[in-house]
Amino acid sequence: MNRTSVTGGTAPAGDSWRTLQPALLEPCVASWLGERGSLTRRLRSVCGRLELVLLRQCCARPLPDEAALLDLRQGERAWVREVLLLADDRPVLYAHSVAHPSSLRTAWRSLSNQGLRPVGDSIFERHGIRRGPIHVRRLRDGDRLHRAAGLALQARRLPVLWARRSPFVRAGHALWITEVFLPALAGLGTAP
Repeated sequence: MNRTSVTGGTAPAGDSWRTLQPALLEPCVASWLGERGSLTRRLRSVCGRLELVLLRQCCARPLPDEAALLDLRQGERAWVREVLLLADDRPVLYAHSVAHPSSLRTAWRSLSNQGLRPVGDSIFERHGIRRGPIHVRRLRDGDRLHRAAGLALQARRLPVLWARRSPFVRAGHALWITEVFLPALAGLGTAP
């Protein structure tokens, strides 16, 4: 069985992900990036209707730094899920989740039938799941996640975006969730 170790408070060496330090960010950005509870629940509290658009869910090559996080060899595939969350018909969040394929036969078995339900709903309803540290990063034009968000939005140009990534661990298996905060999120406010 392949298990992903989640120890320490830093991302892999050479990666530009940094441990969240809210004091160094604008309060509105820090509030969203630092949310340790369900981001899906929080989004629902500040909009009339939250909708999920499933972009893809399949076995695919993870991003290079994700392969290391999942302890995959070069070329190995992971379970990958990409979605857009729309608040009142405005895209506010692009989410990219990855897990080791063996996790879908054990600890994260329910993910294969997730459908149009946000992963956040499942994670925060279950016992025995531990969230690891939150890492943040500014995404600029040319970054793979920035391009993926742009493709999902069918946008030619996007400003610099904030993203956060953290592992959720169940029975020793990690599910890594990356959330990219889209420009329309700023219009939703900061209700807790």
